[in-house]
Amino acid sequence: MIWHLGIDAGFFAEYTYMLNAMLYCLKHHIQFVLYSKDANFGCENGWGDYFEPFCEEVDEDFHSRYNKHRVPSWKKIFGTKSVRMLKWKLKSVFQNRMGDVMAYRHYRQWALLNHHLKFDFSEHYYIPELGIDGNYLHAFRVMVDITWHLKSELKEEGRKLIAPLKLPDSFIGCQVRGGDKITETELLTTDFFINTIRECNRKENLAFVLTDDFRIYEELQVKCPELEWRTLCAPQEAGYINSSFSVIKGKEKYAQMLRFLTSMEVLMHSSFFIGSVTTGPSLFLLKWFYPNHCPIDCSRHLFDEVVTMPIAGRSRISKEFLRNMHRTVS
Repeated sequence: MIWHLGIDAGFFAEYTYMLNAMLYCLKHHIQFVLYSKDANFGCENGWGDYFEPFCEEVDEDFHSRYNKHRVPSWKKIFGTKSVRMLKWKLKSVFQNRMGDVMAYRHYRQWALLNHHLKFDFSEHYYIPELGIDGNYLHAFRVMVDITWHLKSELKEEGRKLIAPLKLPDSFIGCQVRGGDKITETELLTTDFFINTIRECNRKENLAFVLTDDFRIYEELQVKCPELEWRTLCAPQEAGYINSSFSVIKGKEKYAQMLRFLTSMEVLMHSSFFIGSVTTGPSLFLLKWFYPNHCPIDCSRHLFDEVVTMPIAGRSRISKEFLRNMHRTVS
């Protein structure tokens, strides 16, 4: 399988797709190969700009155009009654078939591409060579351990970034999203996070927040003064827009990714993390901390099911949970 990483979604959505593809390959004894030359989060070398290699990589340019993710079924497309969606489906099917042909011509054998992946979250994974014997969430954690290795120079730059924050060994972590996430689901206010922290009666006196809007950081400081707050969000940031991020290049993109990935490293070492099931970084971290996870907008017993849903399903669960919680409080 030649997996095209970094097509059009946010980093953690793309990263999760890749981990799912790796699990599929491991279960079915298929060699996994990576293509990330044009990754939307990359500067020059895609994955290799920030992470150590973990598998063979290829750089044939045809993957950029002809190796795409799966598209909705014909039934779903016709259900929308949209001419635009139908044209997009036809174009995508053509591109995928061209990718199959070009991969065969180049590698002299049939190769699976992104659109072939049919992932089943309900499977039990038994891969003794990697210590995997459990469900998807168990296997996911192992796959992160295998792949999440930041380059030494990036880790060193990250240490310099967080040194002035003077983070203690034990601290609370959270992500509060702004920006273009509003196009997918309702944004959660800071009150939800503050109330959850207070209800949990944590002993930590410092919290690190990953946010894309500096005003959110300032609001947390005002509304929750009993905690010291830290962030790597820059004062000029007013909300992340994925389409805008994808077009910036070079040092500017690297600087943004450095702060983002360093923030994630910090949160992965937090003693207690709270986040939403509707945002990529939070969902990743909730899976990382599972079963010691604390979703702010989903009951813990439903989490195993919710993580398998697309954003529309997770958004619906989030709205219902928060609406019911509000009624209970009222």
